[in-house]
This record gives sequence, structure tokens and C-alpha cells, in this order.
Amino acid sequence: MQNKANHWYAVVNPSAGSGKTIKLWEAIKTALEASGLILEYAFSEYAGHEAILSREAILRGHAQIIAVGGDGTIQKVVRGVYMQNKVPVKKILVGVIPSGTGNDWIKSHGIPLDYKKAIKIILKKNIKTQDVGKIEVFGKTKREYHFINYAGAGFDCFVLSRLDRYKKFGPLSYFICAIINFMKFKNLPVSIELDALKVKANVFLLGVGLCSFTGGGMRLTKDADPFDGCFDITVAQDFTKLDIVKNIPRLFNGGLFKDKKVFTHRSKTVRVGSKERPVVSQIDGEVLEKGVLVYTLIPEGFTFCSP
Repeated sequence: MQNKANHWYAVVNPSAGSGKTIKLWEAIKTALEASGLILEYAFSEYAGHEAILSREAILRGHAQIIAVGGDGTIQKVVRGVYMQNKVPVKKILVGVIPSGTGNDWIKSHGIPLDYKKAIKIILKKNIKTQDVGKIEVFGKTKREYHFINYAGAGFDCFVLSRLDRYKKFGPLSYFICAIINFMKFKNLPVSIELDALKVKANVFLLGVGLCSFTGGGMRLTKDADPFDGCFDITVAQDFTKLDIVKNIPRLFNGGLFKDKKVFTHRSKTVRVGSKERPVVSQIDGEVLEKGVLVYTLIPEGFTFCSP
């Protein structure tokens, strides 16, 4: 295990931030090496490759990994940690240099967008450990994923599935996509099972949150805390098109929770299914396959460098 204090392996997503990362990489690399780090790195070459790179680095003996990219890059690096069983997950330390589109996870932890300041946080090594979410999707086959920020079904997933053509608008991409496409959305009839509650609902939005922000700054969970050992659950139901128009701005300012059609809950597990059609979900901005969804919280499952 290469656990020397200054030895790091960087997983770089060159496509993150609509190509922003690859433009900045040489400057980031120079700054990392100038700080005294012994650096190895690799670029991801296809969707999900970051997880493979992370896992392979750990199996080769690396214990400190830097994720260079957006929320999806960080999540996939953590996914790679869980794709191996050679090293306990708590012994893997992740540093973050954000360069994505939304950069939502860092907002909950106070990690700056400036890469020079982010590198200083990595060097300081103030270590924290937050909860991780596991989602099992029971569709044509069973698939398992891990997430670090927010998972959802309903309107947010609907928007994400149409987001690519709007990414040129940067942090406003989600909002613009939502405004243009909301008339096409239909509420999703589902059954939801939490630790102490079962409910059937026509869902506009189902949010399973660890952290506070998603989709470029939206507040879709009321009291999310990545250190408290519980998911923060939001269910918005029976929304009309007028309700959607009224609430789209509220998705960004926390006002969604004032609506009488929205309820919140806390739970360590969540099960979501639908008799009418398979449920499509997303984790940290990545749209998954359809199926019955089972979420399980993993306490203190992700160790990272914090301000």
C-alpha cells in the first residue's frame, strides 16, 4: 500500500465542465507537483471509466486519490473504492479538485472552485468521513451503485435525461432545461416504503438526499446532513402544470417545502416501485436504468479532505 503522505493518484475527467477540465489540467498538474506531491494520474476515456481507474489504482497500492472533475467524477471515484475488497473503504482518502458543471457536492462542504485553493485543502489533510448511499436497481438484471450527494426519481431525472443539449449554459443549464421541457412531464405513480412509513403517491419529485444541493444549486432536500446517518427524503406529489410553474424557482431557493403537496421524512432505507411502469432514477446527475429501487445508507462510508 502506497500510503506515503505526499503520494497521490489523480483520476481526471477531461470532459467535465464541458471541456473545462482538460483546458485547466496542465496548470493543475503543475501546481500539484510544485506543492511537493508525488503524482500519478490517468484520464477517463468513457462513461464510468473513473470508477475503473479508481479501483485499479487501489489494487496497485494507492491509498490517496484525487478526483478532478464534477460531482459525477467524485461519485465514480468513490464507486471504484466500493468495487474492490482488498482495502477497507475508510482507509482510502479522496481529495477533490472541482471542475464540473454543477459542482453541487462541494457546496455542502465548503470546498472552493479555485483549483489552487482546492489543492491547499488536499495538502492540509483535514479529514472528514461522510455517509454514502447505496442503490440497488432491480430491472432486467440487478445493478448496484453508490452515491455521495443526491439521488432522485421524477422531474429531476426527467430533466437530466434531456440536459446534454443545454450544458453550454453552465450552471444555468438545469434551470433552462426545466423551463423548456416541463410541459412534457407526467407525475409518476409509485409506492414508497421508508423505515417507518408506507405511502402511495403520484410523484412529481422523489428526493433521497445526503447533501443539500443538486442540479446546479437546487435545494431539493430540507435538512440533509451527510454526517447524521440518515437520508433526507422529499416527496412532492400530485403537481399540476401550474404547480410546476410556481415551484420551479422554489427548487433553487428552498421554498419548495412550503407547498402543501410536499412532505419530508428521514430514513435509513427507501424502497420505490410502480405497478404501472418501471421507475427511472438518477444518482449525482447520472441517469440509471429502469426498475424497482432500493436505497440503503452506509454510515461514514467516504473519507475526504475537507476545509
